[in-house]
Amino acid sequence: MGEKFVRRSLLYMPGSSMKMLHKAPGLQTDSIIIDLEDAVSISEKDRARENAAGMIDIIKASRKEVIVRVNAMDTLWGVKDILAISAMQPDAVIVPKADEKSLTVADMMLWVMEQELGLDRYSIKMIPLLETAYAIVNAYQLLGVSARIDGVHLGGEDLARDLEIARTLKGEEILYARQQIVFAARARGIDVFDSPYTAIKDLEGLQEDCRTAKQIGFSGKTCIHPSHIDAINKVFTPTAEEVDFSKGVVAAYKKSLAEGTGACMYMGKMVDVPIAERAKKVVEKAERIENLK
Repeated sequence: MGEKFVRRSLLYMPGSSMKMLHKAPGLQTDSIIIDLEDAVSISEKDRARENAAGMIDIIKASRKEVIVRVNAMDTLWGVKDILAISAMQPDAVIVPKADEKSLTVADMMLWVMEQELGLDRYSIKMIPLLETAYAIVNAYQLLGVSARIDGVHLGGEDLARDLEIARTLKGEEILYARQQIVFAARARGIDVFDSPYTAIKDLEGLQEDCRTAKQIGFSGKTCIHPSHIDAINKVFTPTAEEVDFSKGVVAAYKKSLAEGTGACMYMGKMVDVPIAERAKKVVEKAERIENLK
């Protein structure tokens, strides 16, 4: 399955800007998303693709996950993106405007390239970007199109456009979409990433938005500016208190199982299978984060 990335913060960077891409290795984000789609003008599509291909190995060397958002699969740009980018073996590609057809086409193209490169199937992961009403309603179905899919990303701005509604910072208008995509992702056992918070200087609002996303069930959040990385990482990192408590839960439940009693009490709270499993995941996430240091 390859390396398991933490994926708290995922920073978008335009593929057309080598100046920005060269800064990527030094940033504290977990994942870099090289954007070949919305952040790149039509006249710069080819140059952005070349830039991205040239930077993948460099960014990978900094132990960051490298993801590339390609153009829509019903465009020549998207086809060229897959062919050029997959040759450089990014960790994953984001497929925009995701539906069954686009995900199937991208999956098949990646499989062809993996064979050409002598890679195992599904070496390059795929992250559907759900940003239409159709995609949200059919989220669970879409996430089962390919075993290559190991994460899903909510696109709040394009979704609002599709719904013909105004996008707000509070995000009440996309609450259903957030909940729907989280349930679908958790049912499929994959990571789920929230839409960026677009008010760059509103760090207080960003923190609140991150807390809301975490409470709903998102595993991480995308962003469009480096100044948002620290706040996102902090919210999606288990606190020392959470880790200590979770370790205690895991130890108490393990001891209880060894004694043949199953469910037990820890610090006045009942511990059964789901509580123990949740605590185990908290500890594992904290350990992966610690290994990044």
